[in-house]
Amino acid sequence: MQKLSDEFLDSCRREDGRILRGENMTRIETFVDAAFAFVFTMLVISIDEIPKTVPGLLDLSQDIPAFLISATIIGLIWVAHTVWSRTFGLQDRATLYLNLGLAMLVLIFVYPIKLVVQLSISYFSGGVLQQNLEIMDVSEVINLFIYFGLGLMALSFILIALYQSALRLREQLVLSEFEIAFCKVACITWAIVGATALVSSLVAPVLGEYLQWAGLVYFSLWLTIPLGSGLYAKRLGIDGLKQAV
Repeated sequence: MQKLSDEFLDSCRREDGRILRGENMTRIETFVDAAFAFVFTMLVISIDEIPKTVPGLLDLSQDIPAFLISATIIGLIWVAHTVWSRTFGLQDRATLYLNLGLAMLVLIFVYPIKLVVQLSISYFSGGVLQQNLEIMDVSEVINLFIYFGLGLMALSFILIALYQSALRLREQLVLSEFEIAFCKVACITWAIVGATALVSSLVAPVLGEYLQWAGLVYFSLWLTIPLGSGLYAKRLGIDGLKQAV
């Protein structure tokens, strides 16, 4: 890859301290966006039939919370990829394979996400919501948490690899110190997500009657991500980086 020219960089828009080198959509980004759009379609409440009665509509409406939460999780992954694409605009071979892997993983990961969310909603609502969910035995729930954790670890690995790819080409991309720190903090963020998924997968088989904690451990991300990325940004001495990630 050739070093980006000063003329090109001057023509790029700035946002939150970053130069947006990839605002023009590439075939790679279009392909990934299409995969995410298909995933959202797969999450739709009723994809194969339209409810013909009010009770049928109300029954399907129990799935609305699971749809919203699952779509939010998928949406956050899409936003992370969009931020990366707009900032760096890479189209090399490594980027191609990593984006292909991301698209495939998201398509595989969509149903484990929704099933975990449905189980969580059923648990927290005392079974009031998600009444049509089939009852699972403990071994099935353990396997589900392991499946979910492995998928989330794989997604985190790909996003980290994308940022590492940008760091590898820092000279060609003419990355500023702020943008280099941005990449490092993004890697820390997704490493925390992957580590949390690993912990959930490891503890699920040994929790027994306290198996719900394998799911509750993910709530720690609300604390660990801001704390970990904030401390690392402070260590790097970059102001405003926490808000940019």
